[in-house]
Amino acid sequence: MKTKAILFTILLALAALTARADSPLTSTEFANVYADNEMVQLAIQLEGDLNTTLLNYLADPKSPVDVRVAIINAASWKFEGKSTGNQLLTYLLGRYKVKNEEKLAKKIDAGTLITYAYAKAMSDYFNVDKALEIAETAVKKNKTRSFTVDFIAALIRAQKYLDSDWAAVYTTVNNVLNDGSLSLDMRQGAIDAVMEYIGLYKEYVDKTQN
Repeated sequence: MKTKAILFTILLALAALTARADSPLTSTEFANVYADNEMVQLAIQLEGDLNTTLLNYLADPKSPVDVRVAIINAASWKFEGKSTGNQLLTYLLGRYKVKNEEKLAKKIDAGTLITYAYAKAMSDYFNVDKALEIAETAVKKNKTRSFTVDFIAALIRAQKYLDSDWAAVYTTVNNVLNDGSLSLDMRQGAIDAVMEYIGLYKEYVDKTQN
């Protein structure tokens, strides 16, 4: 009986881990919407690796933020984690001549900051606390009212809510979607791809209202 109980516990744990792979960060693929962009094409071809060309583009505040997050989306994720976030952090620290994340967050613009936050979250989607903190800072610095900045921050926040409040997974992203004060700087196809998955959680909102 003990053996069966242990086996059952292991199976439950594996099921929980598998469920986490079906999540706001890992199930919202939109890079293909930007496949006509040469940088996104390169990211897709490299299958998740960031070379110097891509790192330079990601770190450049003049690069459109929606293309930059599409590159990170193309870099994707792995169950065991990835080094994408650390790669970008190392490059940014060198480029902006600062020693840590805290000083970096104070120095760089909202678009670059949300790009890094997204890379960090995608690299370790089981633990997004620090990535969410950085994303929230990006939202506060979002002086241009970029839709992409707030939308990606909401996606990271939704990942955190996956542990505790499935209704909030939907509302936190949908609230940004319906914020008319934001400047729409993301392709509609990419937004639709995200909402196709996030929309699955609307039923939990409906349940709380009944």
